[in-house]
Amino acid sequence: MSLATGSRIGPYEIVELLGEGGMGQVYRARDPRLGRDIAIKVLTAESRDNDDAIARFEREARAVASLSHPNILAVHDFGSDKGIFYVVTELLHGRTLRDEMQTPINWRRAVEIGAEIAEGLAGAHSRSVVHRDLKPENIFLTKDGHVKILDFGLAQTDPILSQQDETSIPTTKWFQTDPGAVVGTLGYMAPEQLRGENVDVTADIFSLGCVLYEMVTAKRPFQRNSGAATIAAVLHDEIPHEPLTQSVPSEVQRVIEGCVEKKPGARFQSARDLALTLRAIGSGTLTLSSTGTKPRRVSKVIDSIAVLPLKNATGDADADYLSDGITEGIINKLSQLPKLKVMARSTMFRYRGHDADAQAVGRELRVRAVLSGRVQHVRDRLLVNVELVDANDGSQLWGETYNNPLSDLLEMQEQMSREITEKLRIRLTGAEKKRLRKKSTENSEAYQLYLKGRYHWNKRTEDSLRKGISFFRDAIEADPSFASAYTGLADSFISLATNVPLPPREAMPKAKAAAMRAVEIDEGLAQAWASLAGIRWLYEWDWSGAEDAYRRAIELNPNYANAHEGYSMLLSARGRFDEATAQITKANDLDPLSLIIAVHSGWPYYFARDYEGAVRRFRKALDLDDKFVPAHGWLGMALEQQRRYAEAIDTFKRALEVERTPILLAMIGHAWAVAGDRDKALEALDSLREEAKQRYVSPYDLAVIHAALGNQTEAMRTLRVAFDDRSSWMVFAGVDPRLDALKELPEFRELVRQVAGARTS
Repeated sequence: MSLATGSRIGPYEIVELLGEGGMGQVYRARDPRLGRDIAIKVLTAESRDNDDAIARFEREARAVASLSHPNILAVHDFGSDKGIFYVVTELLHGRTLRDEMQTPINWRRAVEIGAEIAEGLAGAHSRSVVHRDLKPENIFLTKDGHVKILDFGLAQTDPILSQQDETSIPTTKWFQTDPGAVVGTLGYMAPEQLRGENVDVTADIFSLGCVLYEMVTAKRPFQRNSGAATIAAVLHDEIPHEPLTQSVPSEVQRVIEGCVEKKPGARFQSARDLALTLRAIGSGTLTLSSTGTKPRRVSKVIDSIAVLPLKNATGDADADYLSDGITEGIINKLSQLPKLKVMARSTMFRYRGHDADAQAVGRELRVRAVLSGRVQHVRDRLLVNVELVDANDGSQLWGETYNNPLSDLLEMQEQMSREITEKLRIRLTGAEKKRLRKKSTENSEAYQLYLKGRYHWNKRTEDSLRKGISFFRDAIEADPSFASAYTGLADSFISLATNVPLPPREAMPKAKAAAMRAVEIDEGLAQAWASLAGIRWLYEWDWSGAEDAYRRAIELNPNYANAHEGYSMLLSARGRFDEATAQITKANDLDPLSLIIAVHSGWPYYFARDYEGAVRRFRKALDLDDKFVPAHGWLGMALEQQRRYAEAIDTFKRALEVERTPILLAMIGHAWAVAGDRDKALEALDSLREEAKQRYVSPYDLAVIHAALGNQTEAMRTLRVAFDDRSSWMVFAGVDPRLDALKELPEFRELVRQVAGARTS
């Protein structure tokens, strides 16, 4: 029974019936609250008694509501009224792709439509949603020329990943339904889908390949006289080539063939890659030469790369700085190109010391190309072998051997980066070419000293940081105009002030002087701006100045994961949690195996009091490394806020077994206090006071325990000392849930206000 015009469902007024299918009806309706027309889809009377239909209906609403993409139908509301289940969506004007395909579509228009479909799928896949029923009936062409993907009723999400949002790292994890169940539409389902096997995102890519074929030929590629014959064709037959060769360029044919491979691993592995390729074909920037009568791969611009740590083949650990430094130099050079996604150093160096397979690494990190190689230092010469591999099929794109004097290291790195870029087929602007050619120093000795400094800085222990400072100073002495060496010096002092206890008033002014000098020498050095941003908000409490510096760093190098990470931390401290999540998501995308970025992914949730969301993200960091102390510490804090005190204290104890730090003592002391174990909390306070006799301990760590014990006077006294010390943790005082007991105190609110508005000269 149809709903009558003028009747209401929920707050919505029915205007007219637009269409109906086997499970539901779609109406035009009016939302009187917002004064806009919308579409309402309701379950038919027959489906309302079907638990599976209701579950599918609700699943579609939830799946689409989790997505926000211009090529996916937007869901505004979901509910039930008088036993009628309904979902409210945007109202579309136009017609389905099925209605459009009575005759072949011009290949240029088909490529344009296909690119928008691929972009919509990429948006869904990034949120771990696989459509599983892509077909012309579920693709809508709006009157203004855009494409919308409809009907996610068969969409499937992994039960764990579905709880996550855009901070989730895309994975190749399989999405599955009940074993042996077959879902989808015959003729568009991938072979593994037909067999009732687990499917991943490439099943949607197979379906899109079928749709592309049908658009340009008006024929279904695997359609036969019977269902059984169609199934056999999908499982065993290749697509017919005659209609394609008559109507479309070879580039389009190769794309379609790259989508409908029988084996999932042989297809395009990314809808985003597919969209970029289709855009390039449509714009005429991609032309392919014939490689045979039946090409199997699409030659295209490669938009993403991972650089594996070059192996030190010298057999001398003292030469590690060279192999590590050359690797980092290539990453830094390539990351300056905005058209190229470059995986960050901390992710790539997790493969250090492993005999990693380039193709497997490419698929794990979802990049198109992987660079690997080895470095041998013999007397005064460097022998470097490198190989660039296509991660889709494992084929070699390029290989080269460099045999240069060690003094030519800078020229060799510049040449290597330039040749890699050429092999990736990236078109560079004049400014980008100039940036690639630019050398940080002309002094080979200074550069080698800088590499040694970065080698020690990356170890992040107090001893290694001090060694790094010595090397950076030697590099600056060799070349006083070496901006990167000043940045290394600044980063070392920042680390000593924030991670390894050193009084901020001792370390941060030195960091600022070095960062400012780096910016003066090279205003286009993104790392220098990011270092300056950290000093501005963690020490000077110059919030707007820090934001300007982070934005400048990201503008100069959109691939610089540390800039996105630092900006996210600042935004969390300011209570702008949605923006913080967006920035840390970008950092995670660039550096998915970074342990500290994985931890910081939970910060916006923790400080926003979404402790379950924080717990999930801190546990993800522990999945990467179950001995990573910061992950244990932050997980313990989130568990404590959920009043899971025993679990929290056990988590802190495990971290303290690995490394005893003041911040961990403060964490467990606070947990003991709120759990009611006053004696243990006081023991933690005493331990911190003893630590303070040996090294700097932030008074902020003492304040959080006093706050939990109800010692408000002492908590405020130690916070004022932390303020005078310029303790970095003071920037979080306004959002730290451990200080919630102080929030009603006027003196606490005034202290937070001063941090929010203060800055030093």
